[in-house]
Formats: sequence, structure tokens, C-alpha cells
Amino acid sequence: MAAQNHHSNPYRTSELVMIHIASDPATRLARQPRTPTRLAALSLLSMLLAFGCGNDHSNDTNGAGATGGDGVGRFSGAALCSLSFGPNNAFVGFVRLVSDAELASGEEIDSIAGAIEVVGGVSCAVRGRSVYVYNWESPTITRFDEREGALVEGPRVSFANFGLGSLASESDARQTAFVSDTKAFFLDYSGPPQVILWNPTAMETIGAIPLTLAEPLEGLRQVYTRLGRIDGLLVAYSAYQNELDVLVPRTDVWFIDPETEEVVASDSTERCGALLPATTASNGDLYIGSEPFSAAQHAAGLPGSFPPCAIRIRAGTRQIDTSYLADLNALTGLPTAGPIAVANDQAFFVAYDTTNIPVDPTLTASELTELPNWNFYQSDVGSERLAIRVESIPTGSANAETRRFDGRTFLFRAASDFSQSEFLDLTQSTVEATYTLSDVTWLLSRLGSEPDARMARRINYRGAGR
Repeated sequence: MAAQNHHSNPYRTSELVMIHIASDPATRLARQPRTPTRLAALSLLSMLLAFGCGNDHSNDTNGAGATGGDGVGRFSGAALCSLSFGPNNAFVGFVRLVSDAELASGEEIDSIAGAIEVVGGVSCAVRGRSVYVYNWESPTITRFDEREGALVEGPRVSFANFGLGSLASESDARQTAFVSDTKAFFLDYSGPPQVILWNPTAMETIGAIPLTLAEPLEGLRQVYTRLGRIDGLLVAYSAYQNELDVLVPRTDVWFIDPETEEVVASDSTERCGALLPATTASNGDLYIGSEPFSAAQHAAGLPGSFPPCAIRIRAGTRQIDTSYLADLNALTGLPTAGPIAVANDQAFFVAYDTTNIPVDPTLTASELTELPNWNFYQSDVGSERLAIRVESIPTGSANAETRRFDGRTFLFRAASDFSQSEFLDLTQSTVEATYTLSDVTWLLSRLGSEPDARMARRINYRGAGR
């Protein structure tokens, strides 16, 4: 794919699919794969950088794994997954391990040196001491196991029988929820959305859960679906676009029980179109907000666009909180998206500085998000107080994502020429780069990671009939 695709609209009509409608929102796991369909065309790097792609599934860890059960020393470090360009600007993926000593050096880390190279690009996920490599040119995941500080290729699983032709987006890996050693859920949004259940140890598929709606959506197209987690449940949610390719104020939500493999509840709102990766407050509440692309569409005055907003799902519920609707522009007085991240119960937002560069209506929403004219703000999570500018985060594009590593929340930003990536620690009073890596290095995930705590416990649900 040529480099000019960085500026393509990630919501182009050719990339959209229609959702199948069913009358029963609580759908039992389908053990038969669906009929294969053509994978919708994706603007790959725009999808990579224009949204905060999905929940962070790298998981927190205490750094365990320095010694094995037999007392023998084990490699201690993390996995990197990077993207670079080869001949004719073709994507090339790289996967490597990085030691604790290299992480602590304070020097820029070469993400390609000694890495496994995959032509066509890859995305990655980590569980335990294994790295799962998602291939952008086939519908396969290959497991690489760490052995004495090296990655050893293991078995492979294919999703071809579920209608996929490739795993062609960085968000694919981050749309995986590892629930146990034998159960993982992969969110497929290439066609009518479904959650594919597979075994990460045996590397075998099990079945799929279709995400269906009770009512048809006249004139709207489902353009993207994400996966979050709350109270031991998976949360899938979708955004929609009108016939003019403009995002509209609608969000649909499905709650999936990973034990029973059922959609146990669903909900919808027409007050807000929320698409950013879900962020979690310390009390377990889940926040989902409008992304920079949507904020740019509204700033440009596109027909059907809506003021950027955020919605909330309270811990212990299976529905969207109707008492909460954040007006993001009111937090800064500027076109605003977020929350991009939550750290120490501070929500971080990104806003376009119209006082510096006025919105040019001749530019596309994607081009507006790529202008180096976006600043970061923070405010108490769930608060309506005015957000405060984070002066220590340099002005740049809106292309930023959140990552969790070693118990801390990081902001991931790539350089405008894609030559370098930075991980900025949001848990510190002064936000600054902790790790600098070469190329577009979006995965920094420690080996020996523990299961996500949000999937490890159940709580009593609030609300009658829910």
C-alpha cells in the first residue's frame, strides 16, 4: 500500500459493511462459521494512528518471571511490535524482544535490530511468555514462544472459515481478549460484526458470536466495532455513519459473558457517537468518547455531524448511563476528543487549537487530525470542570493512543514522518517520554503478563431487569 494512504479517510464508503439484523439480541454462541465474505478494504496506517485502537490488552505485570520454577534464570523484558516501510513503500512488520537493561538504558531502542521480519505488516498481542503475531496478508495468528531470550515459532490458527481474508489492522491484535489459557475472544469487524472464540494454547478456533441488532438502522452504516471489558464481561460497541460518510450520534453496546459465551444484554444511545478505546476509572466505571476524526468532522461543519461527547457505563450495570453525557468541546472551548486515556483518575483529552490554525473546511477530517495543531488537556474523570492544558506534552497531531506497561499508563505518539515512537508516562506529575523507539512501534508489552484484572472477578449487577 502506498504511503499516500496515510491521508485516506478511514470511513470511506468502500470500507463499509451492512449489519445483519436479528430479533434476538441475546445470541447463543454459533458453533458453525459464517459464510466467507470479502474482507472490507482498509486504510491501514490511517486506522493505526487515527484512532486509539481498542483496549490495551498487554496487561499489567509485576515483572515476574526472572526465574523459572526450577530456579533457572529466565529472560526478563518485553516484546516490541513495529511497522516500517520496505521497497515501494510496502509495509514490513517486525517483532523482537527487548531486555530490561535495554529498557532502562534511556537510549533510543532500535525496534528492528535482530527482529523477526514479516513482509506485509503485523500486529501483536502478548499473553504469558508468548507473542501472538497477526498477519496482515492472511487470516492467521502465529504464536511465538520465548525460549532463552529468543522467540521460537510455534503453531498457527486461521480464521479463514469465519470469512476473513487477512488480519489487516493494528487494532486486530488489540481487539483480542485473553480470558484463560484455553479461551480468547477476537472481535472481527470486517463484515457483519462477530466475536470469534479461539484457544490460544491449542491454537484452534471454537466458534463465533454474532453481534446483532433488534431494529434496522435506516440510512446508516455500521463502520467500526471495538471491544472493552467491565466486571468480568466483554463489551463490544459500534459507531455508525450516514449516507454522506459522516459519523452520527449513535452507539450500540453488547455485553458478552465469556463463561456462558452469550450476549447477555445490549443497549443503544442516539445522543452520542462513541468510538475511542474504552477507558476505566478506579471505581470500575467505563468511559467511551468521540475520536478526533469525529471532532474534526463537527469542527468542519459537515452535515449530520454532532458535538464531540463521551458516554459512561457504570460498574455493576449492563447499560449506558443515561444520567451522564459529556460535552467535550465545553471542557476546553475547542474541538475536543477523548478521553484518550485515564491515569490516576485524570482523564486526558486532545483538542484542536483553532486560535493557532483555524479549521480549513477544504481539508478532510483525516487531514485535520494529522495537522500538528493538537494539544492535550486533563480533568478529573467524569467531571464537568474545565480541562487544564498539559504543557509538558508537545503540540502535535491527534494521532495518539494509550498503553499500559508495568502498572503505568503511557501515551503513545509516533513522529509525523513515522521514524520514531515515544511512550510518555501519564502517571507522573510532569508528563515526559520514558521510552523512545525507532519506527512506528505500537506494542510494548512485558513477557509474563498476568490476566486482565477486569476479567478476573464478577460483581453483583445494579438495576432491576439487568
